[in-house]
Amino acid sequence: MPVLSAETVFNKARSWLGHSADYLSAGKLLHAVTVTEVFTITTIAACIGEHPLAYPALGSLSLLPLFTQLDARSRFQEYKRVQDQLARFGPDRRIFKSVAGSRCQRDAGFAAARQLGYASHCRACFSSAGYRWYHLLPDVVKGHPRFLVSAVFWRTTFFMPTYPTRKRLSPD
Repeated sequence: MPVLSAETVFNKARSWLGHSADYLSAGKLLHAVTVTEVFTITTIAACIGEHPLAYPALGSLSLLPLFTQLDARSRFQEYKRVQDQLARFGPDRRIFKSVAGSRCQRDAGFAAARQLGYASHCRACFSSAGYRWYHLLPDVVKGHPRFLVSAVFWRTTFFMPTYPTRKRLSPD
């Protein structure tokens, strides 16, 4: 039996699942966080039992996966935008720089670049800018922590408008 590479398996899954595989690929860190949050909330619910504060506490905790998935949806919109730009202009540094602000944006940009065959260009751009796997927080938060409560942050992180894809690429 032939050994399949991870890329071959991913391409086959993409052809079977269509947009779902693209959505999962664009926000893989966010989806892992969502699964962890749901598991944690379920474990806490099982441990708390009939405590009087159980329902208010679990009610507020149950919003965390919702916000994580709203962020994942916004990253998918960026993924589609970057994919269109890469298909139109090729691996331009300015495209990769536009999504270098946070780890989740970089993941979305890298997923789009990988699908179009520009993964090495994307990786080189992020690496030359000094980004590593452990750089999770958005760059703007380092200098302006209050940015997390601004309307611009909420709109671009959780409520990004739907990006109409100009040219849908068929999976290879």
